[in-house]
Amino acid sequence: MIEVGNLVEFKRHGPVPFLLGGLLKMLDHKWNGWGWHLAIVWEKSCLNKGWYIMEALAGGVEINYYSMDDITTRCRIHHWLDQEPTSEQMAKFLKEHLNMSYDVTIYFWTTLQYLVRHFFNRRIPRLLDARFTCWELVFEFCEELGKPIGSKYDCPMISDFIRVVGGDYGKEGQVR
Repeated sequence: MIEVGNLVEFKRHGPVPFLLGGLLKMLDHKWNGWGWHLAIVWEKSCLNKGWYIMEALAGGVEINYYSMDDITTRCRIHHWLDQEPTSEQMAKFLKEHLNMSYDVTIYFWTTLQYLVRHFFNRRIPRLLDARFTCWELVFEFCEELGKPIGSKYDCPMISDFIRVVGGDYGKEGQVR
């Protein structure tokens, strides 16, 4: 069952996720490469049988509608939080993050961070700025609601997300 505050993992598609996901898979052989984009279930649609989902896209942080058909064919839903967020928590996060810019430069920083982590077993801190990738948005949402996925200072990675939240590290997508 889908609930407000659930985390959404979208199936990987397109040339950029294919290329970057392929490089990530070379460094993390256990990651199956299924998912790439992350988002937050925000609100159930009153008019349709779908959901509004907060996500960071090229245009910035926004809320978009997805039908149940889109969700069941393209996504995995993860129940990570211990309880549904309050309306006050959701309103605060919305106010602080909606329309924030997309963080393109983080791809280079994340790549460097992952290479350092893989080859030298060291972590370098993430850039704490007012721009977000989808991974950063989801990690920050969970952190602000009291159940962090990883350290605030590590670069968020899809493979870390799947390992911690997904539990099905290597299975095909499904709505749970």
